Amino acid sequence: MRSTSKLLFAVLLLVLLSPLALKLAEAQAPVVQVGDPAGDDKGPGFYGYPGADVFKPGVFDVVKFEVYVDEKTVTFKVHFKDLGGNPWGGKNGFCLQQVHIYIRADAPANVPARASAVAVNLNFDPSWAWHYAILIGPCWETPPEPLPSGQCTVVYRPFDEVVQDDLLKVAVEGNAIVATVDKAVFTYGDIANIKSWKFVIAVASHDGFGPLRVRPVGIGKEEWLIWGTATADDKQKVAIANAIKFGIEPRVLDIAVYSPEFPNGITAEQQYAWLSSFDPDTKTPATLPPVIAQQISQLKSQLASVTKERDDLKAQVSSLQGQVSSLQGQVSSLQSQVRSLQDENAKLRGELEELRATTMSTGLAVAIAVVLLVVGAAAGYFLGKRKPGK
Repeated sequence: MRSTSKLLFAVLLLVLLSPLALKLAEAQAPVVQVGDPAGDDKGPGFYGYPGADVFKPGVFDVVKFEVYVDEKTVTFKVHFKDLGGNPWGGKNGFCLQQVHIYIRADAPANVPARASAVAVNLNFDPSWAWHYAILIGPCWETPPEPLPSGQCTVVYRPFDEVVQDDLLKVAVEGNAIVATVDKAVFTYGDIANIKSWKFVIAVASHDGFGPLRVRPVGIGKEEWLIWGTATADDKQKVAIANAIKFGIEPRVLDIAVYSPEFPNGITAEQQYAWLSSFDPDTKTPATLPPVIAQQISQLKSQLASVTKERDDLKAQVSSLQGQVSSLQGQVSSLQSQVRSLQDENAKLRGELEELRATTMSTGLAVAIAVVLLVVGAAAGYFLGKRKPGK
């Protein structure tokens, strides 16, 4: 009996607690989750790490991005292959990375959005221009100073900014950097509809002494610069050298992406194409995603194709003109020969006429002579028969 009572009590307790358990399970599940390829921490496809030993393999390699939503907060988790510890003692639990999370929300049309990233030389297609940017840094200052003037975490919003405090907290969980933001920070956009938002996560190398706190890119391998030509071919070396010259080189080693168009993220090849879309000729940074850049590239390719076709047609026309000119020369020569033959023919006709006339005159004279001869012979005959006196 007691066993039956215990069983009934357990079942009743399970029934009562199941909604709560389900709710807790839902709260713990990420609303947005997207993986990112391991080993693609090469920026536009040919970057290498700085040469200092502290930059262990994988410290800039994002492997997963997650967004969690509960009643009061939105939590962003950026997982790395290896966070690399915290060798310089950043307050937020890390110090090698600087993580940017650019968010395109479903904000009203009159809410401004920005088309350029902060300090990392990236642009966004207008349809990806961001309403919120979470810049996560190691943070050493007290009170916190926001990136990029300081080194602490900040959320840039359409009309103001929120520096890490009670509304914005940063921590480390294993190899993940975690930013927890109060829902009140997201004034514009429906968090319940967050799956329709667009996210670009860009990972830079934090440099407390570098321009805008981001480690620059160099040509060769150096201890404290991103190696911009680690696996570059000759064409890429020229491109990145010119990009550095004009200050448009991408200063990120990895990106992760989530949007309704890219629910499973992007491939390494897509990342390399996106980050390689900078144009030294127009001094334009890489565009994410490079829709406009691709269209320009396609138009350039089409223009080059049309130009080649035009040049080929010009060459064909020139060749045909040469052939026509040669034919015209041949025709002119033939016409000259025809005229010469016509003149020769006319001359021959004249001579023939003269010959005919001469022949006729000679025949007439002969005929007259024959007639005269006959007449003379006849006259002599008749005169001979008539003898005188008879």
